[in-house]
Amino acid sequence: MYKSFYSLSREPFAKETDPSEAYQGAPFQEALRALEYVKRTRGIGLLIGEPGAGKTFALRALKESLNPSLYHVVYFPLSTGGVMDFYRGLALGLGEEPKYRKVDLFRQIQQAIERLYHERRITPVFILD
Repeated sequence: MYKSFYSLSREPFAKETDPSEAYQGAPFQEALRALEYVKRTRGIGLLIGEPGAGKTFALRALKESLNPSLYHVVYFPLSTGGVMDFYRGLALGLGEEPKYRKVDLFRQIQQAIERLYHERRITPVFILD
């Protein structure tokens, strides 16, 4: 009903919205600049904000902007779970069959990251949302 009232062709806040079609207000631009800095420095960053502020959308925009021949994105949409769940998710995201023991799994992740970066020249990007 509201779509016809406002002459909208689709849902205005759908998760499938293309980042290029987003309203690029000051807070969104600030988030993208911060994420771009983290990308450029190959650092670690934390994006915080109120629920509905657009954090996930900004992360999706970053993900979509990365060249897949230069970056390998492992996206975690889930923030609950234990250390082993996290390690297993990392291993799977890196294309590995997770080892059973924690110490073996941790080493497996390290080796996968090293191979990705040193052999294939691809920078891994881990997004925890």
